[in-house]
Amino acid sequence: MKKIFLVLMVTFVTFSCSNESVNLADASAENNQNLTSKSANSMSNWGDYNINVSVSTDGSEWTYLITRKLVNAKNLSHFIIDLNNCGEESATFGDIIGAKVNGLQADLSPTEGSGTTCNPQAITTNFVKFNNLPAATSWVLVLKFDRGYETFTTATGWIKAGSSCNSGQIAAPGCPKTARCSYSQGYFFANGATHNAASNFWTNGLTIGGVNYSQANGNEIWSIDRGRGGDQTLNAFFQLGAARLSGAESSISSSASIIDMYFNGLDVMGTKTIITPAKGNGPAYSTFVLPATSNGVTKEEVFREGTIIGYYIDTHHCQ
Repeated sequence: MKKIFLVLMVTFVTFSCSNESVNLADASAENNQNLTSKSANSMSNWGDYNINVSVSTDGSEWTYLITRKLVNAKNLSHFIIDLNNCGEESATFGDIIGAKVNGLQADLSPTEGSGTTCNPQAITTNFVKFNNLPAATSWVLVLKFDRGYETFTTATGWIKAGSSCNSGQIAAPGCPKTARCSYSQGYFFANGATHNAASNFWTNGLTIGGVNYSQANGNEIWSIDRGRGGDQTLNAFFQLGAARLSGAESSISSSASIIDMYFNGLDVMGTKTIITPAKGNGPAYSTFVLPATSNGVTKEEVFREGTIIGYYIDTHHCQ
C-alpha cells in the first residue's frame, strides 16, 4: 500500500494545519533550573528548552517545535519520545511512515546507543529516537504515523545536549483514534478487485519477500491458485497481502516475518508452470511450483501463519 508523507508546512509562529497545541516544557519541575542562571559549559537541563507539540486533526502527524529558553542552551544531539502510552495499542516505531527535521529527512532509530547518558530502556523499550540533530537555533521535528492517535499529555521525553541527557514530560501519541482493521484477501485479489476501491491500495504494488507485485500480478496469481493448479501455501501469500495492503501489518508482524522469510527472493510469477495432463485427463492448466522449504521455512509453517493472519482478518474486518 502506498503511503505518502506530506511535509507539514510549519513556521515558528503558528501551526495552521493543526487543531491542538501543548507546551509541556515546565511539566517536570525537578528537571528545571533557575532560568536566570546559566548551565555549566558542558551541561544542559530540561528547562533550557521550550517544547511545543502540535498535532494534525486526524492525529497522525505530530510536530515538536523545540526552542532554546536560555540564550546559551546547548545544541541538541538527539531527542527521544516514549511511545508506550496505551498498552498493546500503543504506537510503535514500525507505525511511523515518515519523519523530518527542519524540513529534511530525519535519522530515526528504535534503540539508544551506549555512552549517551540517556537510559530510556529503564522505563520502556517502545520509543523513537531522533539521531544527529543539526546545529540550529530551533528544531522542528515531524513524525507521521500510519493512523491517528489521541494525545497523551504526560509521556516521557529525553533531550541529549552537551554532556547531559535530561528527561521530562511531553505530549505524545496515546491510544488509537480508530481500531486497526483489514480487508479480506478476496477484496484485493479476486476478479472484482479491479472494479472496487481496492485499486487505490495497489498504487505502489505489494511487496512480499522483497519482490514487488502489481495488482495484475495479484489477480493472476489468485485466478490460477483458485483453479486446478492451487497450492494452499499461497493462501498465506494472500492473507499477508491483504493485511499489508490494509495497513494492518503491525498487528500480525510475527506471522508476517515468517511468511516473508519463505518468499524472500522467491518471485511467485517466476514459478508459473504449465501442466499437460495425460490424454483424457482434461486440458492443460497453469500452477505455481513452490519449494517444500525456502530459506529454512517449510510450506507447513507458512500455511499455519497464514491461518493466524486469516483469523485476525476475520475478527478485525474493515466495515
